[in-house]
Amino acid sequence: MTAFLLTLLIVLIIVCLVVRDQNELTLSKMRADLLSLRTEEKRMEDTRVEVEQLVRWFSETLNRASSRQRTAEQYCRELEEMLERTGIEVSVGLSDSADEKS
Repeated sequence: MTAFLLTLLIVLIIVCLVVRDQNELTLSKMRADLLSLRTEEKRMEDTRVEVEQLVRWFSETLNRASSRQRTAEQYCRELEEMLERTGIEVSVGLSDSADEKS
């Protein structure tokens, strides 16, 4: 009976070692996947920050361009009014496209 228990003990130890090795291999793969995901998350965060900066830059640029356009249109209207007051007839057509002016 003692030989049977010793054999059973040795088999159980071998089974435990095999299971432990499989678990360590699984954990190692999971760690590698986690590191890969963290790297991907960092890269995506950097990309998101760059995109947000570009959106802010484009928005500011469009706002400045729009403001300049409104100012230029106001100056054109004021100049047209001044010329008409002096008796010079002016026909100004404000358009969004330079092709229409040609």
